[in-house]
Amino acid sequence: MNTIVIRNGLLIDGTGRSLRRNGSILIKDGHFKEITGADLEVPAEATVFDATGKTIIPGLIDMHSHLLSGGFDSITDVIDAFDPAVQKRALKQMLYWGVTATYSPVQPLESGLKLREQVANVNFPAPRLFISGPGFTAPNGWAGSLLPLARLEPTNLAQAEQQVGQLADAGVDILKIYYDTQCCAFVNPFPRMETAIMARIIEAAHQNNLRVMVHAYDNRYHVDALSAGVDILAHSAVTAAVDDDYLELASRARTLYLATLSVYHDAFNENSLRDFIDQDFVRASVPRKTLDTLASGGPLDDFLKITKKDYISDQLPTIQANLKSVSDNGIPIGVGPDTGVMGAFPGISVHREMELMVDAGVSPDAVLVGATKTAAEYLGNQTIGTIEREKIADLLMLDGNPLEDIRNTRKIDVVIKGGEVINRERLLQEILETDGGA
Repeated sequence: MNTIVIRNGLLIDGTGRSLRRNGSILIKDGHFKEITGADLEVPAEATVFDATGKTIIPGLIDMHSHLLSGGFDSITDVIDAFDPAVQKRALKQMLYWGVTATYSPVQPLESGLKLREQVANVNFPAPRLFISGPGFTAPNGWAGSLLPLARLEPTNLAQAEQQVGQLADAGVDILKIYYDTQCCAFVNPFPRMETAIMARIIEAAHQNNLRVMVHAYDNRYHVDALSAGVDILAHSAVTAAVDDDYLELASRARTLYLATLSVYHDAFNENSLRDFIDQDFVRASVPRKTLDTLASGGPLDDFLKITKKDYISDQLPTIQANLKSVSDNGIPIGVGPDTGVMGAFPGISVHREMELMVDAGVSPDAVLVGATKTAAEYLGNQTIGTIEREKIADLLMLDGNPLEDIRNTRKIDVVIKGGEVINRERLLQEILETDGGA
């Protein structure tokens, strides 16, 4: 592996500690070996980066990513068909944008395990991948895919417990439960899983040392999941302001709260989405065939006809206030944009989500900790997430300070994953190839 020295940068290490000026870093054998405010002796074989005027942060972690394009070109009649070419392109896009680890909930077990293995073996450039296998839902409930191999529909407690055991034996990372009717998102609601089955899945998962993410929009279903000890909430509380009882439950369970503001702000609002994707940095890094599917008169307009976009728009101030309230009360927050949905382009979506979180009143420092240190904790991997000695060397070098403007996270000069400098120009060429870049 390469030996790398980075000198004289502004260092934000992800721990929440004060930033360090004139920070220098020695990377060797894929790990951070020395971090100092003084100058470093440069080994003869080292690649040296002068970070004067630049900011160094840990690699970003996307805690809620579906490996889709962010447009309708990757959507099929079963919604997500888990096409390998699409998934690989999405992972490359994430890495291009500085995402060095991601949790992708819901996929057929066999293909999900295979993809994770390919990523671990560095068969192609990608973030570290954490998976769930099939998602748990009610019979005919919402689960992001209609493929039987991507769904588990337990009808009793014993079956739920057995299915959890099978996934645990297979070695998945985090389980995903869909526990919502989607009635505040779609015109036609879906069946919801029985509360007792949801709770038993969480209980059995914890017995198998697995964390659980629950998909829910409605505050009532958040409370059910929090009462059952859920580890990660996949979406904001939408239907009402969070109250003291909610905050106490979330604090007691130490549940990670993912706001998915990108969904509520953009995916349900064609004007906001089109304003965002009209920016140069989006148009230069997202394939044209994806962007074309989001143009006026296309499938986005048809999709919005089956949604309650006006309700979501009305609730947006509540959604933003709930995130701030949760954060202000010390409940862990992460960055998980629901990557892959309309306008949430892989990689870019993390930067968009952080921007919207700061707009909602969360400090840039808290957002960065959520996107790095806290995310690594909930992935169960303490070797990543911060710039500290002996941790795996994942970092970004930026042309701007994100504590002054969170949008500076987009100004990426260098991406390093596992001590290796990523060739971003080559990645971008592969991403923009018309064949999908697989």
